[in-house]
This record gives sequence, structure tokens and C-alpha cells, in this order.
Amino acid sequence: MSAIKVLVSERKSIILEKKMIMNEFQVFDPLKDDVNTVPALSGNYIFALRKNSRLPDIGIPVTYTKFRDYDVIYVGLASNSLKDRDIKKHFNGNAGGSTLRKSLGCLFGYNLIPRDSHYNSNGKTKFNVTDESKLSDWIKTNLIMFYYPNKEFDSVESLLIQALNPPLNLDKNHNVINSEFRKHLTKLRNSKPNYYYNNTIENSNQNNLGKELYVKIWKGYLPIILSAIKCKQKTMTLDRSLFESAGNRKNSGYSFRLDIVNGIVPRKSGSAVARDLKKVLDKSIDFKTLANKKSITISLNTNFELIVQVI
Repeated sequence: MSAIKVLVSERKSIILEKKMIMNEFQVFDPLKDDVNTVPALSGNYIFALRKNSRLPDIGIPVTYTKFRDYDVIYVGLASNSLKDRDIKKHFNGNAGGSTLRKSLGCLFGYNLIPRDSHYNSNGKTKFNVTDESKLSDWIKTNLIMFYYPNKEFDSVESLLIQALNPPLNLDKNHNVINSEFRKHLTKLRNSKPNYYYNNTIENSNQNNLGKELYVKIWKGYLPIILSAIKCKQKTMTLDRSLFESAGNRKNSGYSFRLDIVNGIVPRKSGSAVARDLKKVLDKSIDFKTLANKKSITISLNTNFELIVQVI
């Protein structure tokens, strides 16, 4: 067989392989599908824009490749669990553990902050709790995901990047198209963070427990708590690293339950976390207005899920 025929045969084989792989992907819509439909298996995923959705405009045009008539923005792999990687980290996590979230937040112009008190050694960054919450809402409203459980996730990812040229994939993506956009996004991602922890949480230790260490954290979460009260019931996952940086308590030492009646927040003895939340709520006029003539339960469990219920 001639060299030309061999090349043609290899090219047809690659094209066929790509088509076969693409047909294996299943869709997950965060607005209507049960998270349990995504398996806790290794594999690959594709994030695409919903119809009429677009990435934030930074003044550089973006060329999209379509997958099943959706514009692809990012592909990735999960070496252990698609459910943990995609559902927990991309949809509901923070930018410190999600490349997708960090890129999107930077495009929105959100300010980076250290992910935890070890920034000087790990260099990890994220966004403040308000921006992370807005980002989670935007992702669920504007993106749709496709997933493919498999064990050849490394090679599949390379094929996906080559075939789809996702604009938010910065590593392994050498396509000339969108190169200017990727270069600018890299610059945004590498910008120095605002030092949220300076002289506060980062410098605190066990000897400082009880000195309003968690007040700053709860102030950041206050808008989300107020929104949850308006919704009557909501469960949200808080950033464990924030609380652990403030005071490295035993896991059960963070959990609490506050039963609030007519805006009066009870004092919770033995829980600095709950006491500092009380201080923030007591000073909030918006909270007092919303909580008037209502019975509200706010609890934090060992999984760092904050549950707000209006009875």
C-alpha cells in the first residue's frame, strides 16, 4: 500500500473514531435533570451554551464549534467521578477547584481572592461568596452539559479539544482560531488576587477563637441568606476552607441550628460560628424586615450545607 493510501486510511480511521465517540455522549440539563443521572464514573464532558446564550463580551470575537447544534465552550475529563467533578465542582463549587468557573468569572470581571490561607504556597484563587453564587446561577441558566463515561479519558479529551476547539480550553489547545481570546483569558486568570485574608483570617489561629473570626465570612454570605429567606426554603453548600482558615475546629464544631422567631436570633452557647452569624443578622436591617412575624430555621450540617427554612 502506498504512503498516500496509508495516510488516507489513517485519516478516515480518525474521523470514524471521532464520530463514534461523539455519539456516546449523553445530555445533562441542570435545570430539569436529576443529578443522580450522572454516574460516579470516570469519563469526559462537554460544556456548551444554551440557545441564545453567549459568553461575556471582552471585546475579542470568539469562533464556536457546534456539538449537536450547541456552541461548545469547554471540554474536560474526570479521572474518578463525573458526578463529583461536574456537578459538585463546576456547577456548585468554587473557582479554586474548577478551571471552567475561574475562566467564566474572570470574563465577568470578578475579582480573584486567595482560595484559602495557604495561597503563598499553593497559589490557588477563587471569587468571593457572592460572585461564586452568581456564577453558579449563570452556569445553570446558560450552560448545558454532555457526558461520556469511559476509561480512555485522556485520549478522548485530546480528540475533543482538536475537534471542537473550545475557547475556554487553554491547555493542549494550539488552534490558531481563538488564540487571541485564549491569550487574553490567560492574562485575566493570572492576575494577582485581592488579599481578602490579609491581617484577618490568614493571620488568625486557635488562640483567637471567639474574636469574631467568622463575622467577615457571614457578611459575605448575608445576601445569599436573605435571598434564601425570600425563597422560603433553600439549601446551599458553603466553602469549608473559609471556615477552616478562620478556626480549625473539629468537623462537628461548625454545625449548628438557630430557631429564629420574629427576627430574634437566639444566642447559641458553645458555637462561635453560630454566635458570629447572630452578630451579622442582628445588625442587618434587611434581615429584621424579612424576618418580622416569621419563624425561620437556619442550620449548618457537617457537610457544610446551610439550610434555610421559613415555617
